[in-house]
Amino acid sequence: MIGNRAATPWRLPEEAEMSVIDQYENLGPSVEDLPYWLAFAWLSGPGLSSRKITRLFELFTSLKEAWRARDEELRKIPWLNEMGSERLISGRKEVEPLGLLEKIKNQNVAVLHFFHPDYPALLRQIHDPPLVLFHKGKLPLADLGKTVGVVGTRHPTVYGQRQAKQMSHDLAASGVTIISGMALGIDSIAHWGAINASGRTVAVLGCGVDYCYPPTNRLLYKSLIENEGQAVISEFFPGVRPEKWHFPARNRIISGMSEALLVIEAGEQSGALITAQMAFEQNREVFAVPGRVDNVMSYGTNGLIAKNQAHLCRNYKDIMIEKEWVSAPRGVNVPTIVELYGREREVFDLISSEPVHFDYLLEKTGMNTGELSATLTMLELAGVVARLPGDWYALEAQRATV
Repeated sequence: MIGNRAATPWRLPEEAEMSVIDQYENLGPSVEDLPYWLAFAWLSGPGLSSRKITRLFELFTSLKEAWRARDEELRKIPWLNEMGSERLISGRKEVEPLGLLEKIKNQNVAVLHFFHPDYPALLRQIHDPPLVLFHKGKLPLADLGKTVGVVGTRHPTVYGQRQAKQMSHDLAASGVTIISGMALGIDSIAHWGAINASGRTVAVLGCGVDYCYPPTNRLLYKSLIENEGQAVISEFFPGVRPEKWHFPARNRIISGMSEALLVIEAGEQSGALITAQMAFEQNREVFAVPGRVDNVMSYGTNGLIAKNQAHLCRNYKDIMIEKEWVSAPRGVNVPTIVELYGREREVFDLISSEPVHFDYLLEKTGMNTGELSATLTMLELAGVVARLPGDWYALEAQRATV
């Protein structure tokens, strides 16, 4: 049973407290209140939501004063209710705000609380915004500009991989920041697409920003934290390992930070559909790339389109135009014209948007290995055919032949 404590919770003497806080001036405005934002974020949960904590801030004018409020004063706040007040009263006996600040001292991690000027304005609008965001990287969150979240399956088809790479690349090249979750599959491809366009991208993690998950994404993680225009963020404290329940929580941040959400390949039970639903509830525009009706990885995206829960998205321009980020009229893209003759034309005619294998082309053309390899190389150089892993080949988009 929780004891009744009339005295103000223990704290460092004022001089000692300010000495510690002075070390964190680089963490941004309102740094004196920052340890208490961290402490409230640590205690947040059932009964003590982020919205209630921001109301406490408004009531007391600072979380430092809210943290130091007397037990009886907290119990008299009607909207805090018993669960919330007792969670705070008992929790602050066990948490030292400055101790939390000390833990992030040497980790090169920035902390943005809810009212920090660099906290993403869009994210403040959602039902349950994170109380604090931990940030690591060289893209300030104040510089995001236009944002599109990209989500999808962890097991994309070759078609899904190509769409994710191309659309993310083209959006990023057009000045849009790509937001995703650094998961395997569509998420990672979306980040790389933006990076290859020298664009901006942010990964929202389901763990601390100092933890690379999945471990196989070390190269991507390294790029995100070290290079200009890239960053990782999380609502979870540094050192927190990934847990299954973290990822649905993470997804609301992806959609919440995004002006639009693009779904590329999602099965009927995909987590990407949960993110799409969150985006829909957050009043974000949802776009989906259609897929083959007999492909299970397209059931979810096709379903979103069929139920009018998502715009059909054929290319990045559909998003740019729908969001009025460009003034160009809708129309058919004009392809580059490439003239093909002889064996090149023969091989080209055997390749479609669905990948075909080198051995299939050998059998159909009757060429020897060297001749076919040389012909395919010429088609690649012409930009009409793409070589895929495992000696598979498919047509490139935005090319026409005569």
